[in-house]
Amino acid sequence: MIKAIQLTNLTCNLINSDLLKNRLNMAKLPVEKSNKLIYELFHIGVISQNEIIDDKNIEKLTELGFIRKIEIEDLLFENLKEKVLKSYKHFPIRNIEAMNFELTYDCNSNCPHCILKSVRKSFHGNELSYECVQRIIADAYFAGLLQNGINFTGGEALLAKTDIFELIRYASSYGIPTRLFTNSFWGNKLFFKAANRRFTSPLSLIKKFKSSGLNQLSLSFDSRFDKDKVGVKQLSTIIHACETIGLHYEIISSPEIREHLNKFIEYLKLTLGINHLKYMTPITMELVDMGGAISFNHNNLSDLSLKELIDKSLCKSKGYFQPKMLTIAPNGDVRSCMYGLGLNNLGNIHKSNLLDVINDFEDEVSIAFAEKQAFELADIIYEPYKEIYKPISHPCSACVLLARLLQEYFILKKKDEHTNEQLLQMNYKVAKDLNLLKDNLKFKE
Repeated sequence: MIKAIQLTNLTCNLINSDLLKNRLNMAKLPVEKSNKLIYELFHIGVISQNEIIDDKNIEKLTELGFIRKIEIEDLLFENLKEKVLKSYKHFPIRNIEAMNFELTYDCNSNCPHCILKSVRKSFHGNELSYECVQRIIADAYFAGLLQNGINFTGGEALLAKTDIFELIRYASSYGIPTRLFTNSFWGNKLFFKAANRRFTSPLSLIKKFKSSGLNQLSLSFDSRFDKDKVGVKQLSTIIHACETIGLHYEIISSPEIREHLNKFIEYLKLTLGINHLKYMTPITMELVDMGGAISFNHNNLSDLSLKELIDKSLCKSKGYFQPKMLTIAPNGDVRSCMYGLGLNNLGNIHKSNLLDVINDFEDEVSIAFAEKQAFELADIIYEPYKEIYKPISHPCSACVLLARLLQEYFILKKKDEHTNEQLLQMNYKVAKDLNLLKDNLKFKE
């Protein structure tokens, strides 16, 4: 056996982002010496430890996650070089540009399209703490994963007990753009509580956001606002405060109600007496309704196979093996698809630090999608049991469903417990979790 070293996902990303020397310096490593070794590895693939004199630097680089020690059989050593070199060019975290912190799943609203309905109760009491989020931000910044910034969301982010304003301030100190999603519940309130602080008015909260360094406030505009006059008032008040203070905000709607949003914008200009909403950005965003939380007028996709559905999804399953964003759930689970509710395909932040998570990125689910094995397995783990599911209402729902089934299947496989009855039970469980179980069926415990 040959003891050797190779680069990690972290280092490949730092090279790709032209951040390597800066981060070596931040880590207080000998920059020139370490940089030379890393680029030698980058062009060769792997190096035998026998060829390296400075053991102390190797130990430090290993400890900080820049390189990884491996053992390989002598006859396979040369073949490994070619495989590793290819992985340096196509490392799985190369597209990550932002992080999504789901601070809590608790919410005081009942949005018709919410995909969290089925799991909110089971996640109650789970929240990401200030210390946990701060640590992840520091590691993500070090790894060069935050070019497009951070999203603070939920549930309703402002119901979280953690100090969101200090987290925004902390991220801003690194120059990281920040965005916060809210359902606007506070838009018509006086003397209310948000993020564990007291505020006298919506304007005072907007001022706090602005002084903390928040770059963008995200406001949802959905079918509730067609009939809900209170919701319109809440949103209007917040928008007026943003325009007054100079805080950038975006209104997010689905394509189906874009016409209603345009009418609302005209209504705003009229009622606020503003010809140009200077700080607004209207955004059209897909609403991924996992299990028909409410009846939408989606095209019926039930005649398509799971693979055909996934081919129509926004990322065509790349969210699992080449994601653009990492999402941290309130219980610390890390997933590569923001819509992958209940999935922890990359681990848990309470059990591993973020740098270890990204260096150990490839899990069985992401590999199955990357190598197209996922679609072959769908014939075994989904097709025989598909009658228990509601019609799939969105292609991303199909992607999430298969990912969840794969995750559960690989757990069963390790236990050598994947009989037909156990696979049926697995499908019942996943269908219930994703609100996809047919209404006339009951979950079989």
